[in-house]
Amino acid sequence: MKPRVKLQSERLADKAYAILRTQILKGELPPGHALSVPELSRQLGVSRSPVREAVLQLVADGLAQEEARKGAVVAHFGLEDALQILEAREALEVASVRLGATRATAKDLALLNHVLQAQAKTIQEADLEGYQATDLKFHKLLGTLSHNLVLERMVGLLKDQSHLALESAAHDLAQLERGYLEHQAVLAALEARNAPQAARALQKHFKRIRESLESWLASDQTQPSTSK
Repeated sequence: MKPRVKLQSERLADKAYAILRTQILKGELPPGHALSVPELSRQLGVSRSPVREAVLQLVADGLAQEEARKGAVVAHFGLEDALQILEAREALEVASVRLGATRATAKDLALLNHVLQAQAKTIQEADLEGYQATDLKFHKLLGTLSHNLVLERMVGLLKDQSHLALESAAHDLAQLERGYLEHQAVLAALEARNAPQAARALQKHFKRIRESLESWLASDQTQPSTSK
């Protein structure tokens, strides 16, 4: 009976983690929000043990952090954090697409194409939340192309952190369109099985993201304060 109970507890922890992760990435649990185990346990309708495990996993994955006197809170990132995450993402995703240019299966490429079709629709509808969801999915799929499970996990974790770090950044329709076209360029190079071209296309994409982030933050810091 003991192994069965343990297995059930693990499943509950996984479910709790999945729910909390989704709420964090959607902004329903904002940066700095306290992840109170008793409160979350009541909200999710499960015991504290699996919730505690889920919160510990969120901390391990960089989506939450421990703070003195507050315990675990949803992670909040500064400019330097965001830029470092982008730098690490670029190194890993470029490595993945280099390998993926020869290792990716027809199914892998079809999935990427399907995501970009959905992304085009979000742009037509000016659906920022939908665009961000497809962006998250596209970049995580890039991490799978190498068929290296270690690389895939690292790309996935960093993309989650990046999504959280950049969620409050300004996005306009023109930027979404540029991002979509850059994604298309990466996919075209992968379909051509051209590793150097795929790497260059992805590096160009990351360069624009960095420049846009720096520009947005510089602009935001120069805005007059409305606080009294």
